[in-house]
Amino acid sequence: MMSEHPNNADQQQQQAFPATKRAKKATSRDVEMIDLDVTPVMNLFMVLIPFLVSMAVFTHVAVVDFSLPPAQTEGGAAEESKELDISIIVTSAGFRIVGTGKKLDIVPRVQGQYQFDKLRVLLKAIKFEYPSQKSVVLVLESEIVYDDIIEFMDICRESQFPDIGLSGDIG
Repeated sequence: MMSEHPNNADQQQQQAFPATKRAKKATSRDVEMIDLDVTPVMNLFMVLIPFLVSMAVFTHVAVVDFSLPPAQTEGGAAEESKELDISIIVTSAGFRIVGTGKKLDIVPRVQGQYQFDKLRVLLKAIKFEYPSQKSVVLVLESEIVYDDIIEFMDICRESQFPDIGLSGDIG
């Protein structure tokens, strides 16, 4: 009786799932070859790569290099150097260029704007007189607008003073 019962279950299973139907569905002749279309992926890379490269250029341009003025020694005197110690004092009334032992007159603001053209002329004259000079210190009041500070720094770089120091409020 035991042997008849498993045979009976095998027969019922074969009737429910005939092997021939399964074999017909799995034939390889019904499978079609599909070509992959990679055009959308290529379009994505064509847009993405120039975007990433351009962002790297923008981050490099946005960097503003500056240095702090040199620290003074304990005695209060800075170390002796052969270069001129140039400072541009920027106030809300105008700006003044101060060098070692020399002080130029203040260049006032005209209609609320600094006279950047006069600054260019003065810095080029100083560069002509002291060609090895590379540093300048901007002494700024706290009320000076950021755009004006950047303009002063750009003019200093144009006049071949690449080392720009920033100093705080005037006492």
